[in-house]
Amino acid sequence: MPSPLQAWRQFRAIRPELMYYSAAAAKGAPSVQRRDFSAPASKLPKLPVPDGIHTLKHFLDFAEAIESPKEFKQTLKTVQTFADAEMLKLDSALAERAKKHNNWNQSSKTKDQLQLTPWWLNVAYLESRDPLPVVTSPGVNFPKFEYQGQTGQLDHAAKIAQAAIFFYKKIQRGELKQDMAGSAPLDMAQYRLLFGTSRVPKKDKDEIRYGADAAQSARHAAVFRNGHAFRMDVVDRDGDPLSLDTLRQQLDEIVSASENRNLFPLGCMTAEKRDKWAEVRESVGRLPSNRKSLDTIESALFTLAIDGPAQPLKGFTERDEQARQSLHGSGSERNSVNRWFDKTVQFIIGDNGYCGMCYEHTPAEGPPVATLMDFVMDQFDGRTFIAEGTSTGLSPVRRLDFELTNDHKKAIEKAKRRIDAVAEDLEVLTYTFTRFGKNFPKSVKVSPDSFIQLAFALAFHRIHGTLAPTYETASLRKFDEGRTENIRGPNLQTAKFCQMMKIGNRPFVELHEQLHAAIAAHKKYTADAMNGAGMDRHLLAWRLLAAEKGLPLPSILDTSAYKRMAHYQVSTSQVPTRHYIPMCFGPSADDCYGICYNPQEKELHFTITTFQHFPSTSSKRFAKELERALNDLRAICVKGAKEHSKL
Repeated sequence: MPSPLQAWRQFRAIRPELMYYSAAAAKGAPSVQRRDFSAPASKLPKLPVPDGIHTLKHFLDFAEAIESPKEFKQTLKTVQTFADAEMLKLDSALAERAKKHNNWNQSSKTKDQLQLTPWWLNVAYLESRDPLPVVTSPGVNFPKFEYQGQTGQLDHAAKIAQAAIFFYKKIQRGELKQDMAGSAPLDMAQYRLLFGTSRVPKKDKDEIRYGADAAQSARHAAVFRNGHAFRMDVVDRDGDPLSLDTLRQQLDEIVSASENRNLFPLGCMTAEKRDKWAEVRESVGRLPSNRKSLDTIESALFTLAIDGPAQPLKGFTERDEQARQSLHGSGSERNSVNRWFDKTVQFIIGDNGYCGMCYEHTPAEGPPVATLMDFVMDQFDGRTFIAEGTSTGLSPVRRLDFELTNDHKKAIEKAKRRIDAVAEDLEVLTYTFTRFGKNFPKSVKVSPDSFIQLAFALAFHRIHGTLAPTYETASLRKFDEGRTENIRGPNLQTAKFCQMMKIGNRPFVELHEQLHAAIAAHKKYTADAMNGAGMDRHLLAWRLLAAEKGLPLPSILDTSAYKRMAHYQVSTSQVPTRHYIPMCFGPSADDCYGICYNPQEKELHFTITTFQHFPSTSSKRFAKELERALNDLRAICVKGAKEHSKL
């Protein structure tokens, strides 16, 4: 079996400043028309082309934070050579690309059509050959529902399905509230790509099939229980949501037809390497009945997993286990058999009140998914469900059986062992810091996000004695079809602060000043990143343009500084919600911490993941150091401000 480093390597393609790109990634694909049934926002600006000199300045700032003076001197020379000999040609090509497309990084929209697989989707997702669970597919968790056993489980499955349809209908009717960043409207296109969408495995590069592109909107969900798959209507012939009674009746039928466990669940193949799954899927689909079942699952609006019992591991909590279930299902002996990881929206319904979602990342970032989850919780809060009602034109519940050869069954057994190994190796910890939330940083007039990121840097530095190259997701949705940029860390001011904390015995006034310098530097770069002036997507563009034009790898990308920057040891994303809805994802390297966080007013919520096979990282240890760091930063802010007032 490949090492976890090999198994996770392509995940770094999501962080596109890494080094696995090809000329194929820069090439286009056939274009299609897409139905736009979301509310049209006011025209958003195009993603600007970053200034090359500005990008090089950023590069040098981040290099200096992690390099020795001798190393940095060599980096300076290489950057100067690149600026003199290579940058102008690449930026000229990028400017030409930007003239032709609404978004030079994400899409190839022209006046009449939208290309489905542009740079970003190819490089970040579709060309990756590694498994989807944990690698690219995050988990998202609902607050605990108050039920135990099958009756409550099926009732809540019906309610979650109906609430999801309410949200889907809002998208269709253009009724979603406009997302905003301050006074700036955000691109809403990702919402219409959530439902009915599936990633389809293909040799070398997957396809993404959007429900929004279907000639006819789907009316069904795919339901999984004990490894069996079923088709179940969730809207009637007129497109109206089914009542809870009707949904529950169908779910009862499914339970009756799935008491015995399926020994060869094809869904486990969706946890395999993509080329292997592509090979098996093509072979399975040669039988018309199998092909029909595949099409039914892949066209479903979403999936529902009616899961069996799942006990937390020793030393961990039920919330930790909930996160494990949403990430991978805890292995083939538990609930991984109820997953179809290719589907964008996969609702997970536990038997003990713990529910969530696993989502395939290609169509959308975390915030649209979090909005969907918040909306579902709003329906529970307001009890706005349709309990009864007659429905017309329903199709009968149908079990989606597959006729499998011995070779198919052997491949499924291998896929089961793979997901078992992933589930066993990943340490997942949900942690809530309760002393304060984002209210405290705001009270001392510092950015809550920058405050938390500084705590991450300090916690890592105390554990490992070094500074961690850090990825933090920034949204580019204020631009047409915008996806993400990287709020990279550490900056030079953060490095100085961590070193001062290591030395100890520094006056609180000095620590306070350096803390504010570090936070200000992070906040400044955050603004640059979110305004299209970040570094990493520009580096990606230089790489892809060089490959597209047959040029050598840009010299700046062959430096030791870049290679160190590209090896993230802390991979983070902030996904805020109104309810307690934590998101989680896996690390991007063997020695990495994966941290998703949700800062609320009075509490800070974190989900931390690490690999158990890598002994120097531990989610539990990081959580302890993070708590210490947050408390220390608070003390510095409070005591430092008092000392300043005496001066």
